[in-house]
Parts: sequence; structure tokens; C-alpha cells
Amino acid sequence: MVSESSTPLTSEELDQAYQAEILDKDGKKQTLGDLIKGKRVVLIFIRHFWCTNCQAYTYQFGRSIPPSSLPEGTVVYVIGCGTSKPISAYVERTQSPYPIYADPSLELYKIFKFSRTLKGANKNEKKDYMSQLGKGYLGAFNTITNGLFNNPSHSMESVRGPNDQNGGELIIEKDGTCFYINRMQNTEDHTDLKELSGLIGARYVALSDKEKSFPN
Repeated sequence: MVSESSTPLTSEELDQAYQAEILDKDGKKQTLGDLIKGKRVVLIFIRHFWCTNCQAYTYQFGRSIPPSSLPEGTVVYVIGCGTSKPISAYVERTQSPYPIYADPSLELYKIFKFSRTLKGANKNEKKDYMSQLGKGYLGAFNTITNGLFNNPSHSMESVRGPNDQNGGELIIEKDGTCFYINRMQNTEDHTDLKELSGLIGARYVALSDKEKSFPN
């Protein structure tokens, strides 16, 4: 039985997704189809741009699965659900080596049926990328204070993205078929990085606790 988190996409859903417009850091529009055409692509959909959980995931992704480890012809893009305004600050904060885009209309999030919930993970569902992250009120406090101090204009939900919108991960082959999809079922449910590296066919770089530590 296929779980809700991994229900395959239909060809119709993929066709719709390829027509959806996304924005780069400068606010320039292009369709997802134009961005990924002819490439094997890994898409990382994050929650809102102030989500510390996703910042940690993006930060660790760039170190555990660096560009040099990717199979030839494979590229990675990160997509957020807010506007393009927070992208530059997000790149600086997460030190991401991968391009980051925005889907302010949430069109891709809707097509891919990404869940909307503020539910956190159960104790036995905690992912490795969360191991060095401040928990509970501390994590939320650090997210808010960092955001307000550095980028107060990004504080509105209409700019950074909806608090309850979750994301996930996709691997799309060169022929346009979807090889893998994970839809986050809670706010800490990105695919484990070691597992994802295997699916991508990338060399996995294990991180020490110190290397995982995200400056939240």
C-alpha cells in the first residue's frame, strides 16, 4: 500500500507543474518546466523561509550532499513558499551551494499535494538533521529573533510564506518522469539525507555533531 506521503504523481499533475511559474532571487519569473528541461533534477521544497527546521535541512544538505558528489547531469534546486524577497538572506544564512527559488502562489505546493499542518514529529519520528537543532520554544524563539533582527521586512507571512505549509522532496528524471516524491507529514519530515543521497546516487558525506550544528 502506497502511503499518502509517497503517492505517485500523475502525468497530468506533472504537466501542470511544468507550467507553474517560480521566481529567482531577483524576482525574475520562469516556469518550472523551463528550469528543469533536459535535466535530472532534485527539488527540495522547504516550508516558510523563517522555518529553522528547514534552514537546518538546507544547511546540512549542502554539506552532506555537496555539488561535487552529484552524479553527472543531476542538479538540485531549493524552492520556498514565500516571495522572492527573503531568498538572498536565506542563502546567506544556510550557506546553500544550490540555487533557491520561490513559489509565492503555492501553485506547486498545491499540485504536489504538500500538507498543511503545524504538527511536529513524534519522539520516534525525529530525523537526524534535527539532532543539533534547538527544540520547541527555543527553536521558534531563535527563528523569530534572527529574522526580526536581520530582516524585519520579511516578518509578514505574505512575504516569508504560510506557517503551516509543509514541503517535501522530488527526484525528476531527464525524461520528465517523477522517480521519487516525499510529502512532509509534519514540520520535521524531510527525507533523511543519507537515504536521499542513495536515491540520488550521490556520495554521502557524514557530518559530525559539530558540523551539523546550525547557527540558530
